[in-house]
Amino acid sequence: MPPTSALILNVNDDAASRYVTSRVLGLAGFRVVDAASGMEALALVTEDTDLVILDVRLPDTSGLEVCRRLKETPRTQGVLVLHLSAQAVGPGDRAQGLEHGADGYLVAPVDPEELVAQVHALLRLRQAEREVKALSREVVHQRQLLELAISCAADPIALYDEAGRVLSANQSLYASRGSHAVHAPGRTLDEMQAADGALTPYLEQVRVALRTGQVQRGTMVLGSDRGPRYFDYVLSPALGAGGEVLAVMSSLRDVTESRSAEEFREQFIGMLGHDLRNPLNALSMSAQQLRRKGGLDERQGMLTERILTSAERMDRMIRQLLDFARSRLGGGIPVVRSSCDVFEVVRRTVDELRASHPGRVVELESKGDGLGKWDFDRLEQAVGNLVANALKYSPAESTVRVGAEGSEREVVLRVHNRGTPIPAEDLPHVFGAWRRGRRAASDAGAPSGLGLGLDITRQIVRAHDGDAQVASSATEGTTFLIRLPR
Repeated sequence: MPPTSALILNVNDDAASRYVTSRVLGLAGFRVVDAASGMEALALVTEDTDLVILDVRLPDTSGLEVCRRLKETPRTQGVLVLHLSAQAVGPGDRAQGLEHGADGYLVAPVDPEELVAQVHALLRLRQAEREVKALSREVVHQRQLLELAISCAADPIALYDEAGRVLSANQSLYASRGSHAVHAPGRTLDEMQAADGALTPYLEQVRVALRTGQVQRGTMVLGSDRGPRYFDYVLSPALGAGGEVLAVMSSLRDVTESRSAEEFREQFIGMLGHDLRNPLNALSMSAQQLRRKGGLDERQGMLTERILTSAERMDRMIRQLLDFARSRLGGGIPVVRSSCDVFEVVRRTVDELRASHPGRVVELESKGDGLGKWDFDRLEQAVGNLVANALKYSPAESTVRVGAEGSEREVVLRVHNRGTPIPAEDLPHVFGAWRRGRRAASDAGAPSGLGLGLDITRQIVRAHDGDAQVASSATEGTTFLIRLPR
């Protein structure tokens, strides 16, 4: 605090002493107001007064009483008091003055430099107190804003301290579960688990977040007054300067409606795919019998082949639908491992696609050993999806390159094409279901697929404990990569 900004009330009934003290303080740059009695001092002091230099023995009332009243009055309780006395000079006097609320005690006569230094020290204390109060008000304000934001949030939110106790939970959390809610402030993780066993997997993730300081995500199903509800949750730890976990905030999102719609769609797809197979098989068998019987003219033969080609394409779509439904409802696509050669899978797939795309160039390069325990048919399906995708989305005059490399620990498959690059914002979602890219101009008339091929490919690779990735740019082209651990 700059000295010139400080306002000091100098209270002393001795005019000479009062003059000397005020003169010293004035020369030091302080603003000084004089008072000759206790009652005058109480009348002159305001909330803007920084310091009262108060004689202990005054004609109308004791300086100790003036100090007490200053400290008890809300308007002036923050004013600093420095007792200055030439008569009450004993240790007991000084102790009594400090016990009555004084912030300092000097015995007169006092050296001017000591007086100014003491005043400066007390004013630094007052400035520190002001800063602490301002900071405290800001902290309270920020806390109120945080509590208001959390309470008004549409999604359920809960906050846990470093020991896992509930600090707060918003109204949305209680409303989402009604009478089933157990997130009362102060409850521990163990107490909530005992009250609602369905929370156990979620609370274990809270413990992991508290222990590791890492964000945890998941989905859970919980009971409520409206029946079972599905929630996606994110647990976000708040870390201290040393990396220790100070708190964990849990934000939840009710996905019951979207999940129910998704499950219905997937069940419907599964039933649809299953029920379509019988009439499709009958159609395909009838066309095959017509072809075997012979005696068809050119137009009839062309129509029969078109029926067979369309039936094969429909059969592939149905198989994709069934695989998709199975992966969603059954936790993944099942695989049956047996000894086989991945390189043979790739060679056979490339040969078939070369035959069905006579105008295209598909190069194949193999290196190392492809032997291992895999599901031959499923890998053929996955590789076929990638190579067919590369042919579909690249120019007719370009080359599709397929690479297979086996090492001691894994087999890596690569499928590369020079088609239009995949936009960067779409790359994270390429393996999602129902997604289709823009076909090459040469393939513009081909029927569009369902957008399930890459999703199924990823499911097959994951069933082999592998990983599927994609990289795409205008300079390097598009490369799909599969890693299969041995």
